[in-house]
Amino acid sequence: MSIKHTQSFSIRYLIITALVIAAGLNQSLYLEYALKPLLMLNLMLWYWVNAPKPLGKLALTVLISLVFSCFGDIFLMIQPTSQILFISGLLSFLVAHILYIRAYQLTAMPIMQGILRHQWWLLIPFVIFVTGFLYLLSPNLHELALPVGVYATVLMLMAIFALNRYGAVPQVSFWAVFIGAIVFVMSDSMIAINKFYQPIPFARVWIMSTYCLAQWLIVWGMLKGEKW
Repeated sequence: MSIKHTQSFSIRYLIITALVIAAGLNQSLYLEYALKPLLMLNLMLWYWVNAPKPLGKLALTVLISLVFSCFGDIFLMIQPTSQILFISGLLSFLVAHILYIRAYQLTAMPIMQGILRHQWWLLIPFVIFVTGFLYLLSPNLHELALPVGVYATVLMLMAIFALNRYGAVPQVSFWAVFIGAIVFVMSDSMIAINKFYQPIPFARVWIMSTYCLAQWLIVWGMLKGEKW
């Protein structure tokens, strides 16, 4: 599938990403508040422009996932020390990941017929990672242990379902989405480490850059898929 306006939307997205990071580093809160929601809005518009009309189940699923990602961005940037807003952001991204899982299902063979049925051992690194990661954070999670545990599990399932698209979609679509999912895991892991384990130098730079890259790769990869 030929993707229209890739260069213009991508350049705009890159500029907004850089400005959001710069605003955060300079503690320009109002500038960050104005710019950050534009990230997902830009991706939504790019996806909508390219998706076949009328919008089908897959396109709507991806777009709604981006809407919840936008809500998550807003909740996490406002009063980042507020536990209520942190939970709200967590729930927003939880829904976004569940919707991404659904979108991956719509472009892949059933989980029991895909690559994971025949190469089940590919699941082992994911299980080891999420188990070890939650064990590392557990002493500092306290009352957030359950929501963070649920979120981490769903996040890992999002990456696993991205892997299950192998062989069911064009290679470029598979790799873009799968790499995007892994980078998303990295970004969210850095958020958790920075909040619950120990501060990461230049955390805002690493978290935002990997998050924005992950979302771009997933959207671009889904647009490169052939099943609508």
